[in-house]
Parts: sequence; C-alpha cells; structure tokens
Amino acid sequence: MLPTTIRMAALLTISLACATRTPPTDGAPVAHHTRNTSVISREELQDPAVVSNDALTTIRQLRPAYFMTRGPISFKNPTAGQLQISQDFGPLQKASALSAIDTRSLVEVRYLNATDAQARFGINANGGPVLVLLTSMQ
Repeated sequence: MLPTTIRMAALLTISLACATRTPPTDGAPVAHHTRNTSVISREELQDPAVVSNDALTTIRQLRPAYFMTRGPISFKNPTAGQLQISQDFGPLQKASALSAIDTRSLVEVRYLNATDAQARFGINANGGPVLVLLTSMQ
C-alpha cells in the first residue's frame, strides 16, 4: 500500500512540475489585461470599429451578454426582468431607446445586475438589469 502512495505522490509532483509555466525571461514585465465585464470604458467606446454606431449596436458588439434574457419572471408584469437603461442615473427607459443614442456621446456604460439595479432605482427596476449610460464625467 505504501509503495503505491509514494508512486502516486511522485507522479503528482512530476505532473505539477511539467505543467508549471514560467514567464518569459527577457526582463520585460508580463502585462495582464483584465477587462471589467460590467463596465464598457471610454477607450472601448472610442474604438474606430464601433464609434460611428448607435449605442445599441455598439453595446451589442462589445458586451452581447448584457442583452441575454432568461424568460419572463412574472405572469402579472410581462416587462418584469427586462433590461432597462438610465442616462446619467436619470429615469429608467426601455432598452430600445439605445438606438437613438450616438456612441460618441457616451463616456462609459455600466451594467447593474438586478440586485444592484433595485438597490439604486427601487421597484422601478422591475427586478431586471439596468444599463447606466454616462454621458458626462460625474
């Protein structure tokens, strides 16, 4: 029994040693770019590939997951749980209003999940996510 345990430990050690990746040794630091999935930054919005689009098209290209629906969450309120938008934390609007907004006017887009949206906008958030469009630096 003991020899099997020792063999397994040796095999595990060898596997881990082979799987370890070492960073490049040219002296340059390794850059790790992490993208915040709940924020579309000004830099992303100024990308030439999207800057001439309306906000709806741009956001769909950059973060398609924002528009994923999970089906109706209420039989009494068919709009419950649907994505809504708010410009500069103003009143909530339907997501279709994004098509009338020019991407060039956006500074940042923030995705608030249903819990955060309800904490910020109360019951008006209808239990769904909200995109906050910032058009001026706050």
